[in-house]
Amino acid sequence: MVNRCMVIITQKGVTRMTIRNATVSCIALLLAGASGCTGIAPGTLTIRTGERVVYLCEGGERIGARYYSLSDKSLDFVKVLLPDGREVTLPQAMAASGVRYTDDREWVWWTKGDSAFAETRAPSGEWRIKYQNCRQSAEKQ
Repeated sequence: MVNRCMVIITQKGVTRMTIRNATVSCIALLLAGASGCTGIAPGTLTIRTGERVVYLCEGGERIGARYYSLSDKSLDFVKVLLPDGREVTLPQAMAASGVRYTDDREWVWWTKGDSAFAETRAPSGEWRIKYQNCRQSAEKQ
């Protein structure tokens, strides 16, 4: 069986993926540039891309976030550009209030209204706030 994954970026910023024999988790790998996807029925998924949002956090840190969703509503995720230049991609997870994105290993990005904060896992295994009191800015990144 041949694995085929094709990504098309349109002029309007909508990315289309045609995935043959690929798992939904493969989509995250494709976005990161990986290959080797197996297991979904043939079809086309569209990734809807939101505008980049810039957050200004306590301490002067600037964080960029771009929110995405798959056309079949199976996955929403965010790409967070951290102040040190690293980018983390996090799927949406269950939350009692607000919207929480996490890889459940290293990062949590939590938003509510126009505010947000980020947590990282400490060596002890506990979650600790890394960036707090982040507010949306009118600035584009």
